[in-house]
Amino acid sequence: MKKLTLRETQEALLGILVEFDRVCREHGLKYSLIDGTLLGTIRHKGFIPWDDDVDVIMPRPDYERFYELVKENKIVFSEHFSLSEDRGKKAVYPFLKLLDDRYPIRCTTHIEVPFLYLDIFPLDGMPDLPEKKMKKVRRKEIFYEAVISLYKWYIPTGAWYCQLIRIFGFWFYLLVMCYGQARACKKLRKSLLKYPLETSERAGNRAWGISAGDVPRTFYDEFVDVEFEGKTFSAIAKWDEYLTARYGDYMTPPKNQNPHHGMRVYKNTACEE
Repeated sequence: MKKLTLRETQEALLGILVEFDRVCREHGLKYSLIDGTLLGTIRHKGFIPWDDDVDVIMPRPDYERFYELVKENKIVFSEHFSLSEDRGKKAVYPFLKLLDDRYPIRCTTHIEVPFLYLDIFPLDGMPDLPEKKMKKVRRKEIFYEAVISLYKWYIPTGAWYCQLIRIFGFWFYLLVMCYGQARACKKLRKSLLKYPLETSERAGNRAWGISAGDVPRTFYDEFVDVEFEGKTFSAIAKWDEYLTARYGDYMTPPKNQNPHHGMRVYKNTACEE
């Protein structure tokens, strides 16, 4: 296998995004580039130079339809592509990932999925609750996300502190293992579906990131085509309002310019044969 450079990884990610866009357009499914991917689209017309992932979001009705169409074999991906699970005993995360098996990955901090992926988040309604009740909802969702994250926790070997982590973190890790990843995904999904998108004034990615991108739901009323790496993809028409709410002065790059996933990406050269 050949280890990929960051730029080669971005090119592989672009291929996954092209495949996702293809099936969404064929079946009339709405989606938008979000977070760093949308930011890169506007600021760089492509990837942020140091970014190593791609994020999209789908309104919950489109997200559920997308999942069902895949399960009913009405959406057929091209060779090498597959979809992770966000529910049931095989749930990986409370959101979906589109994987490309030509690109195995290795992570230094956690065990996630075996191949390079595109993150597909559902857009859910935000609870309109008194502050006390809102804090209770958030605490529960934080707990579920913590269980899912720690379930994938990987303790590196070799460093002096690793043994200490194993000793003092064992019982907490055991509790997480007993609670179970699938159970946490199920509980979180139930919480997310409790507040329908269509009747909510605000919306965001509650499935991951503790309600990241909490903005007025009307931001997602209209979608437009945008340029990303010389190709056309979908984004919310109010991308300026979204990015301003999310990042403030989003056109000024931060000082920290490092990829954050800790992934080593390889290409399976056997797939070229």
